[in-house]
Amino acid sequence: MCCVRINFGRDWMDFVVEGEDDLYVIYLLIDPGDIIYGWTVREFRGREGSRGERVRIYVGLRVEGLEYHAFRGTLRVRGVLIEVPEWFEGAKGSHHTMELSYGLEYRLVKPSGIDKEFINKVLEMFSGASVSVLLVSVSMEEVAVAHIRRFGRELLGTIPIQGGGKEGEDSLDRFRRSLKNALIQVKQWAQIRRSTHIVIVGNHMTLSIAKDVINEELSKLGISIIYHEQGEGGLAGIYEFERVGVDVLRKLNISLGQEYVDEVFSRLGMGNGLVAVGLDEVRKALEFGAVETMIVLDEAYKERGYEMRELVSMVLRTRANLVIIPSSTEGGEKLRNIGGVAALLRFPISSQP
Repeated sequence: MCCVRINFGRDWMDFVVEGEDDLYVIYLLIDPGDIIYGWTVREFRGREGSRGERVRIYVGLRVEGLEYHAFRGTLRVRGVLIEVPEWFEGAKGSHHTMELSYGLEYRLVKPSGIDKEFINKVLEMFSGASVSVLLVSVSMEEVAVAHIRRFGRELLGTIPIQGGGKEGEDSLDRFRRSLKNALIQVKQWAQIRRSTHIVIVGNHMTLSIAKDVINEELSKLGISIIYHEQGEGGLAGIYEFERVGVDVLRKLNISLGQEYVDEVFSRLGMGNGLVAVGLDEVRKALEFGAVETMIVLDEAYKERGYEMRELVSMVLRTRANLVIIPSSTEGGEKLRNIGGVAALLRFPISSQP
């Protein structure tokens, strides 16, 4: 579950990180200038010239930046120490990096006040049980594998289907034997990534040939297996699934926002005026109350903090929808190319004064 234990004050919130989805939510909520309080580890030297030792201390850190690694499951907060134990001489005012740990409580102080409406909106977007999907895309030439979470997609690798075979072995038998060998690596990824579901994709012919081998090998894991037929398998199938597998992911409580990005580009192609692209256009559309849905790239939201927070506040005031797109997806790459923010409009604003 996402940030189950969370409490608010006028300018603070207490939270406990319970899983990888939580890290992504907290990454979205922490801004430069905030102050975070919590336990951390830092080297301590007693007497001058003595050998240092790493000690666990409770500190207050004024945030300067974040280092978020989605699929490694780490979030590091960089900043300046403003509160340290009295006995820890010389540490106050120095730079420090705090890595957030699972199961510990932290306090985040926002000097400008807590925006409960925005925080609740983000929590709502990432509510529900944590889901970890291993996407296995099969073609006659290769097996490509990706890991999909609510915070993005990571390509794990491709495994070639070997063409050589034993004497007297026909091509289909060679394919099945090579596929069986490839699934050894797939099973390892499924266990390492703690997959809750495995989605198998490929064209009809390939899946009909491969299905028996896949069921025999992967059913041993005790993980739900879902088949989805599409035009491509292999590496190309990974990217195709992001475009055409929206309904499959939605049933698993995952939305990467690809359908919203596709709609942005569709409206741009039609030239009907029902889309705004870039900060200035989206801001103007929000001022006219024309925005139905604002789509923002997560890294753009973090990098252009004040401007993006201003737009988000306008979204919430006008009751428009807010969609945050993970940067590690095909939709994220396309959105980055047009400035990181766009909006689907209820009516065109080009004719407005």
